[in-house]
Amino acid sequence: MKLKQTNLMFMVLALVSALVFLQSEAGNYCPTENINSIPGCFDALKLASGKDYRRLTRDCCRAVFSVIPDTCFLLLFPGKAYPIKMFRNICLNVNYVSAASPF
Repeated sequence: MKLKQTNLMFMVLALVSALVFLQSEAGNYCPTENINSIPGCFDALKLASGKDYRRLTRDCCRAVFSVIPDTCFLLLFPGKAYPIKMFRNICLNVNYVSAASPF
């Protein structure tokens, strides 16, 4: 093999190895029983992942904070998992229409 081909093969191998390692980190998926028990919460979280917070409710945020462990990843789309801490931060910073009392 020529030197360029060897370098290319090494780069491809390094890229594939990195992707396999990163994907294994996202294998710790969050349980979704509490989130699924709130009507529309799962869809609201999908929208919130795209920065649309209009449908995010106080009850949905309570369900997000009830998810244990806090190091898990919420699988929203096939192949797209987001850390639950991201949604907790969103819930802490979102302004509800009736934000009279903290959750």
